Amino acid sequence: MHWQLRALLSEAGGKLESPSLEFGDDSDSVLRENMLATVSQHQRQKNQEQTVNRMRARMMNGYWVFHAPVGFKSEVVKGHGRLLLRDEPVASYIQEALEGFASGRFETQGEVKRFLESCPEIPKNFPDGTIRYEKVARIMRRVHYAGYIERPEWGVDLRKGHHEGMVSLETWQAVQERVNGATRAPVRKDINADFPLRGFVLCNDCGNPLTANWSKSKTGKKHPYYLCFTKGCESHRKSIRRDVLEEAFTDYLHELQPSETLLTLTKAMFKNVWDQRAEQAQAGMVSLKREVTKIEKQIDGLLHRIVEASMPSVISAYEKRLARLEQDKLVAQEKLGKTAEPSHSFDQLFELACAFLASPWKLWESGQLTLQRTVLKLAFAERITYCRKTGLRTPETTLPFKVLGGAEG
Repeated sequence: MHWQLRALLSEAGGKLESPSLEFGDDSDSVLRENMLATVSQHQRQKNQEQTVNRMRARMMNGYWVFHAPVGFKSEVVKGHGRLLLRDEPVASYIQEALEGFASGRFETQGEVKRFLESCPEIPKNFPDGTIRYEKVARIMRRVHYAGYIERPEWGVDLRKGHHEGMVSLETWQAVQERVNGATRAPVRKDINADFPLRGFVLCNDCGNPLTANWSKSKTGKKHPYYLCFTKGCESHRKSIRRDVLEEAFTDYLHELQPSETLLTLTKAMFKNVWDQRAEQAQAGMVSLKREVTKIEKQIDGLLHRIVEASMPSVISAYEKRLARLEQDKLVAQEKLGKTAEPSHSFDQLFELACAFLASPWKLWESGQLTLQRTVLKLAFAERITYCRKTGLRTPETTLPFKVLGGAEG
């Protein structure tokens, strides 16, 4: 490469000069120049190797050495050197997105994308405030958010990092299973804060979802309407005023509010279940210890098989199985490492659940689209039907509201 560059310079009429080296075309000058170029190349390669080795060694010890992922920041911490730390409030948004996707609150990556776009502090890809799907996919895939690191091309397999994770490894695995098992649905353009019930309310005449739009009057003023756009339907293009439909829906949400007596009874029932689950958790710790021992035996068996195997395809299959077992072992150990005591008391957790069960309409009237869509998913077992003449049909609610409603009746 050195001589190629020198030849190009000569062709262009250039001349090499140096205060410490005299360039010439005689044999001694060429030898000296060759030796200097070779030694310099060796120094560069050696520096690169040493840098990579130091970075690899640090990763082997559980530290991330590259640019901090979204939601983290890299800062110097006493006793650690540079360490990944939560970068708030972005970290909390990422955590909510991952936990929401793992639990099914966000059904598609498109919903996760929309949620992240609604968070003002999340870095955007485009001036209009949107994010690339690839960015969402990278966030879903990064194991850093579970508190782990890996770099397979450097021989650094999955290992616990020194940084604090945003979700558990089990939650991260659930995200991977959902990502691998489902196709990426595009973001629906017809869901926005102007018409939160669009797509969820069905036409009583044809059973298809109502759409919605803003209609401009002769005076130029815009008015919001829901309507059925199904050809052949009796209600085709017949508008329903937004305030009429949404007020009927809000009135029904108010009817879902149970009495204080019923909530007290419900709390006692949940406390009973809570105590039973606490006993099961203790038994589960013993089961987890047995599971770790079993996995370790399977890993030892696979290692022996890899040593004895000679076919590359067989070795590759064993290595994939081994990586999966190592990940399962880490999940089990993570569960064991958690205290048997819950992070919050029963009263604290029941208060959160009770806030929704007692008054789902408060979440709805917050006006936040994400919370409104959550109310629809948690309170109703299926889409609701609206008739232009008689109004809202009695919807099918989810089990908690069905039980509370039945008990009160």
